[in-house]
Amino acid sequence: MNKKIKDMIYISIMIIIITFFHYFSLSSEWGVHDFYRRLYYIPIILAAFKFRLRGGIITPIVISLLYAPHLFIYFGEIDIKILNQFLEIIMFSLIGITTGFLVGSDYRKQKLLQYQIEKLTDLENYTQNILNSITNVLISVDKELNIKSINKEGKKLLEKTEKQFIGKSASEIFIEHNKIEKVLQEVMDRGNKKINIETQLKVKNRNILDVNLLAYPLKNINGDIEGVVIILENISEIKKLEKQIRRTEKLSAIGELASGVAHEIRNPMGIIKTISQTMHSETEDEDFKEGLSIINHEINRANDVIKELLNFAKPKINDKKNINLNKLINDIVLITKKYAKQHNVSIDYNLEKVKDILADEEKLKQAFINIIFNSIQAMPKGGELDISLVEEKSNFVIAFKDTGVGISKEKIEKIFEPFFTTKDKGTGLGLSITHSIIEEHNGYIEINSEINKGTEMKIYLPKIN
Repeated sequence: MNKKIKDMIYISIMIIIITFFHYFSLSSEWGVHDFYRRLYYIPIILAAFKFRLRGGIITPIVISLLYAPHLFIYFGEIDIKILNQFLEIIMFSLIGITTGFLVGSDYRKQKLLQYQIEKLTDLENYTQNILNSITNVLISVDKELNIKSINKEGKKLLEKTEKQFIGKSASEIFIEHNKIEKVLQEVMDRGNKKINIETQLKVKNRNILDVNLLAYPLKNINGDIEGVVIILENISEIKKLEKQIRRTEKLSAIGELASGVAHEIRNPMGIIKTISQTMHSETEDEDFKEGLSIINHEINRANDVIKELLNFAKPKINDKKNINLNKLINDIVLITKKYAKQHNVSIDYNLEKVKDILADEEKLKQAFINIIFNSIQAMPKGGELDISLVEEKSNFVIAFKDTGVGISKEKIEKIFEPFFTTKDKGTGLGLSITHSIIEEHNGYIEINSEINKGTEMKIYLPKIN
């Protein structure tokens, strides 16, 4: 049942009961009727509170109509006493109207206040939705440069809750905290904005993010500076792509140089080999023959290096066809398993069933085997090599994760450079050739490593369009 109807029934029952006492107490002393009459103020005030001015007017009128006949029945004639009773009836109306007016006025104020609160809440929610929809990190700080608020993207990117931020110094989340503190303080002191400041953030699991910082003075309606608004744009992917582009350009330049050098060296080496072979067949001097054999051996070794140089300079991807990556990786594991076992390395692999890819099968085999051999050699005491294949939105991702010695950050930047090697033996061209092969397939390589924990190398190859 509607609450208003319940209130009306409750007030009506009260009025009927009080009126009943009046009409059925005719022989009683008038003092009792005075008491009953004053009981009418209860439903009048209650009606005014429940129904405001309307209740404060209608209820006294109803009570007056019910109560007035009783006066004539009791007194039987009009005199000063009955006039006093009618004046009390007028008081019913005055009390009802006054109470109803005051309650109505208070109700309107409450409604207005509620409307303003709802409006402010809607505005706050709308503003918060705007802030949360921004894909950049947005942080506000106070005069002491302590964090006051952070948007949804900020909490997501930094992997922390709002409680872990509020009240903390904004500079603490940056690696170069002293530099950033000076920047924010300058914005506070001078009121000048600072834009396009590249810095780095500390996030969970000791990861580092490259960000572009913009700082603006936070002003109130009077124009006084109350803090700083910080906007952080995540440029980690851009930085990663820039590194890949620089690496590709560098390798391309070195490749062209290597190709030119290899061709120039190959011709005189061929002449030297021909002459040494001729001299070897014509001489009878054993010591001289032994020297010529050493020369031939070293020329052959030099030719192998030249061949690798040429492979690095131009992998010659000219046999592209639809191949199945699942089968390719299974074949590679079979080829390399014996070598891995000799070095106490177990190979585990988890391959999603994926579509075919347009690629040069032999070249991809060469690239993957290079990576597997490097991983095995990075585990001199044995370990585990996990290989996985997954299909993403636009790429196939092949990951090779070992439990080896790891690579320092300084060396990671150089591992794809020709002749750079961390091993005692080797030409340092294996990973350079691998990089060139993947690049020729319009893919790219990502590498993550931690000293004494291992290395993960991910190959991204685009799907067939």
